[in-house]
Amino acid sequence: MRWEPPADPRELVVEEHLGVLELRGPADRPGTGARVDLGAVAAKGFRRLPLVRCMGERVRTVADATAGLLGDAWLLALAGFQVTAFERSPMVARLVRDGLVRAANDPRVDQTILARLHFIEGDAAALLGDRSFDAILVDPMFPPKVKASALARKDVRLLRAAVGDDLDAAHLLAAARRAARMRVCVKRADDAPDIADAPAPDVRFEGKTARFDVYLTHEVSP
Repeated sequence: MRWEPPADPRELVVEEHLGVLELRGPADRPGTGARVDLGAVAAKGFRRLPLVRCMGERVRTVADATAGLLGDAWLLALAGFQVTAFERSPMVARLVRDGLVRAANDPRVDQTILARLHFIEGDAAALLGDRSFDAILVDPMFPPKVKASALARKDVRLLRAAVGDDLDAAHLLAAARRAARMRVCVKRADDAPDIADAPAPDVRFEGKTARFDVYLTHEVSP
């Protein structure tokens, strides 16, 4: 199934406020929207995160196939990985590019770490075959539970409204498993089922609110 941008973006706008590009809904005040702010991420304790642990010890290069607002991609760069982040939503890609430009001039951002992060706008499922990565991270957007949707952070709700649900998650996972040299790590809500039509993962890494299902593509210990 081919991904299409959501037909009804619910009147979302991407506008600049005080030099920062942000995504807002119709009732949101300027300055309260979703944005990419790498300098706001604390560079402490990230190596203990399941996101980092699920990559294993031998992985050096990672593709984030569903980059969103660069949250996971930036944590992986902080942990020392060379990261290529893919985002296929043009609206979200604008936010990412703006965030990267600001990060390059942000005294809070270590520029040697920023140099580890490369961004590509486009559908990872179509582009991964031309590239070689040790590991690939896949974080599909799925329809949330009603209660979970109401409690979700504002930036997550805005991102979901902008990109829609990833109904082609099985196709993306299959492409990632063909492209990854060592492993594919799929981020899921802690109580979410496996991706439909996908084999059982080889190992799982559990977190407080999310888990990582790991599919080994090479004989590497988790």
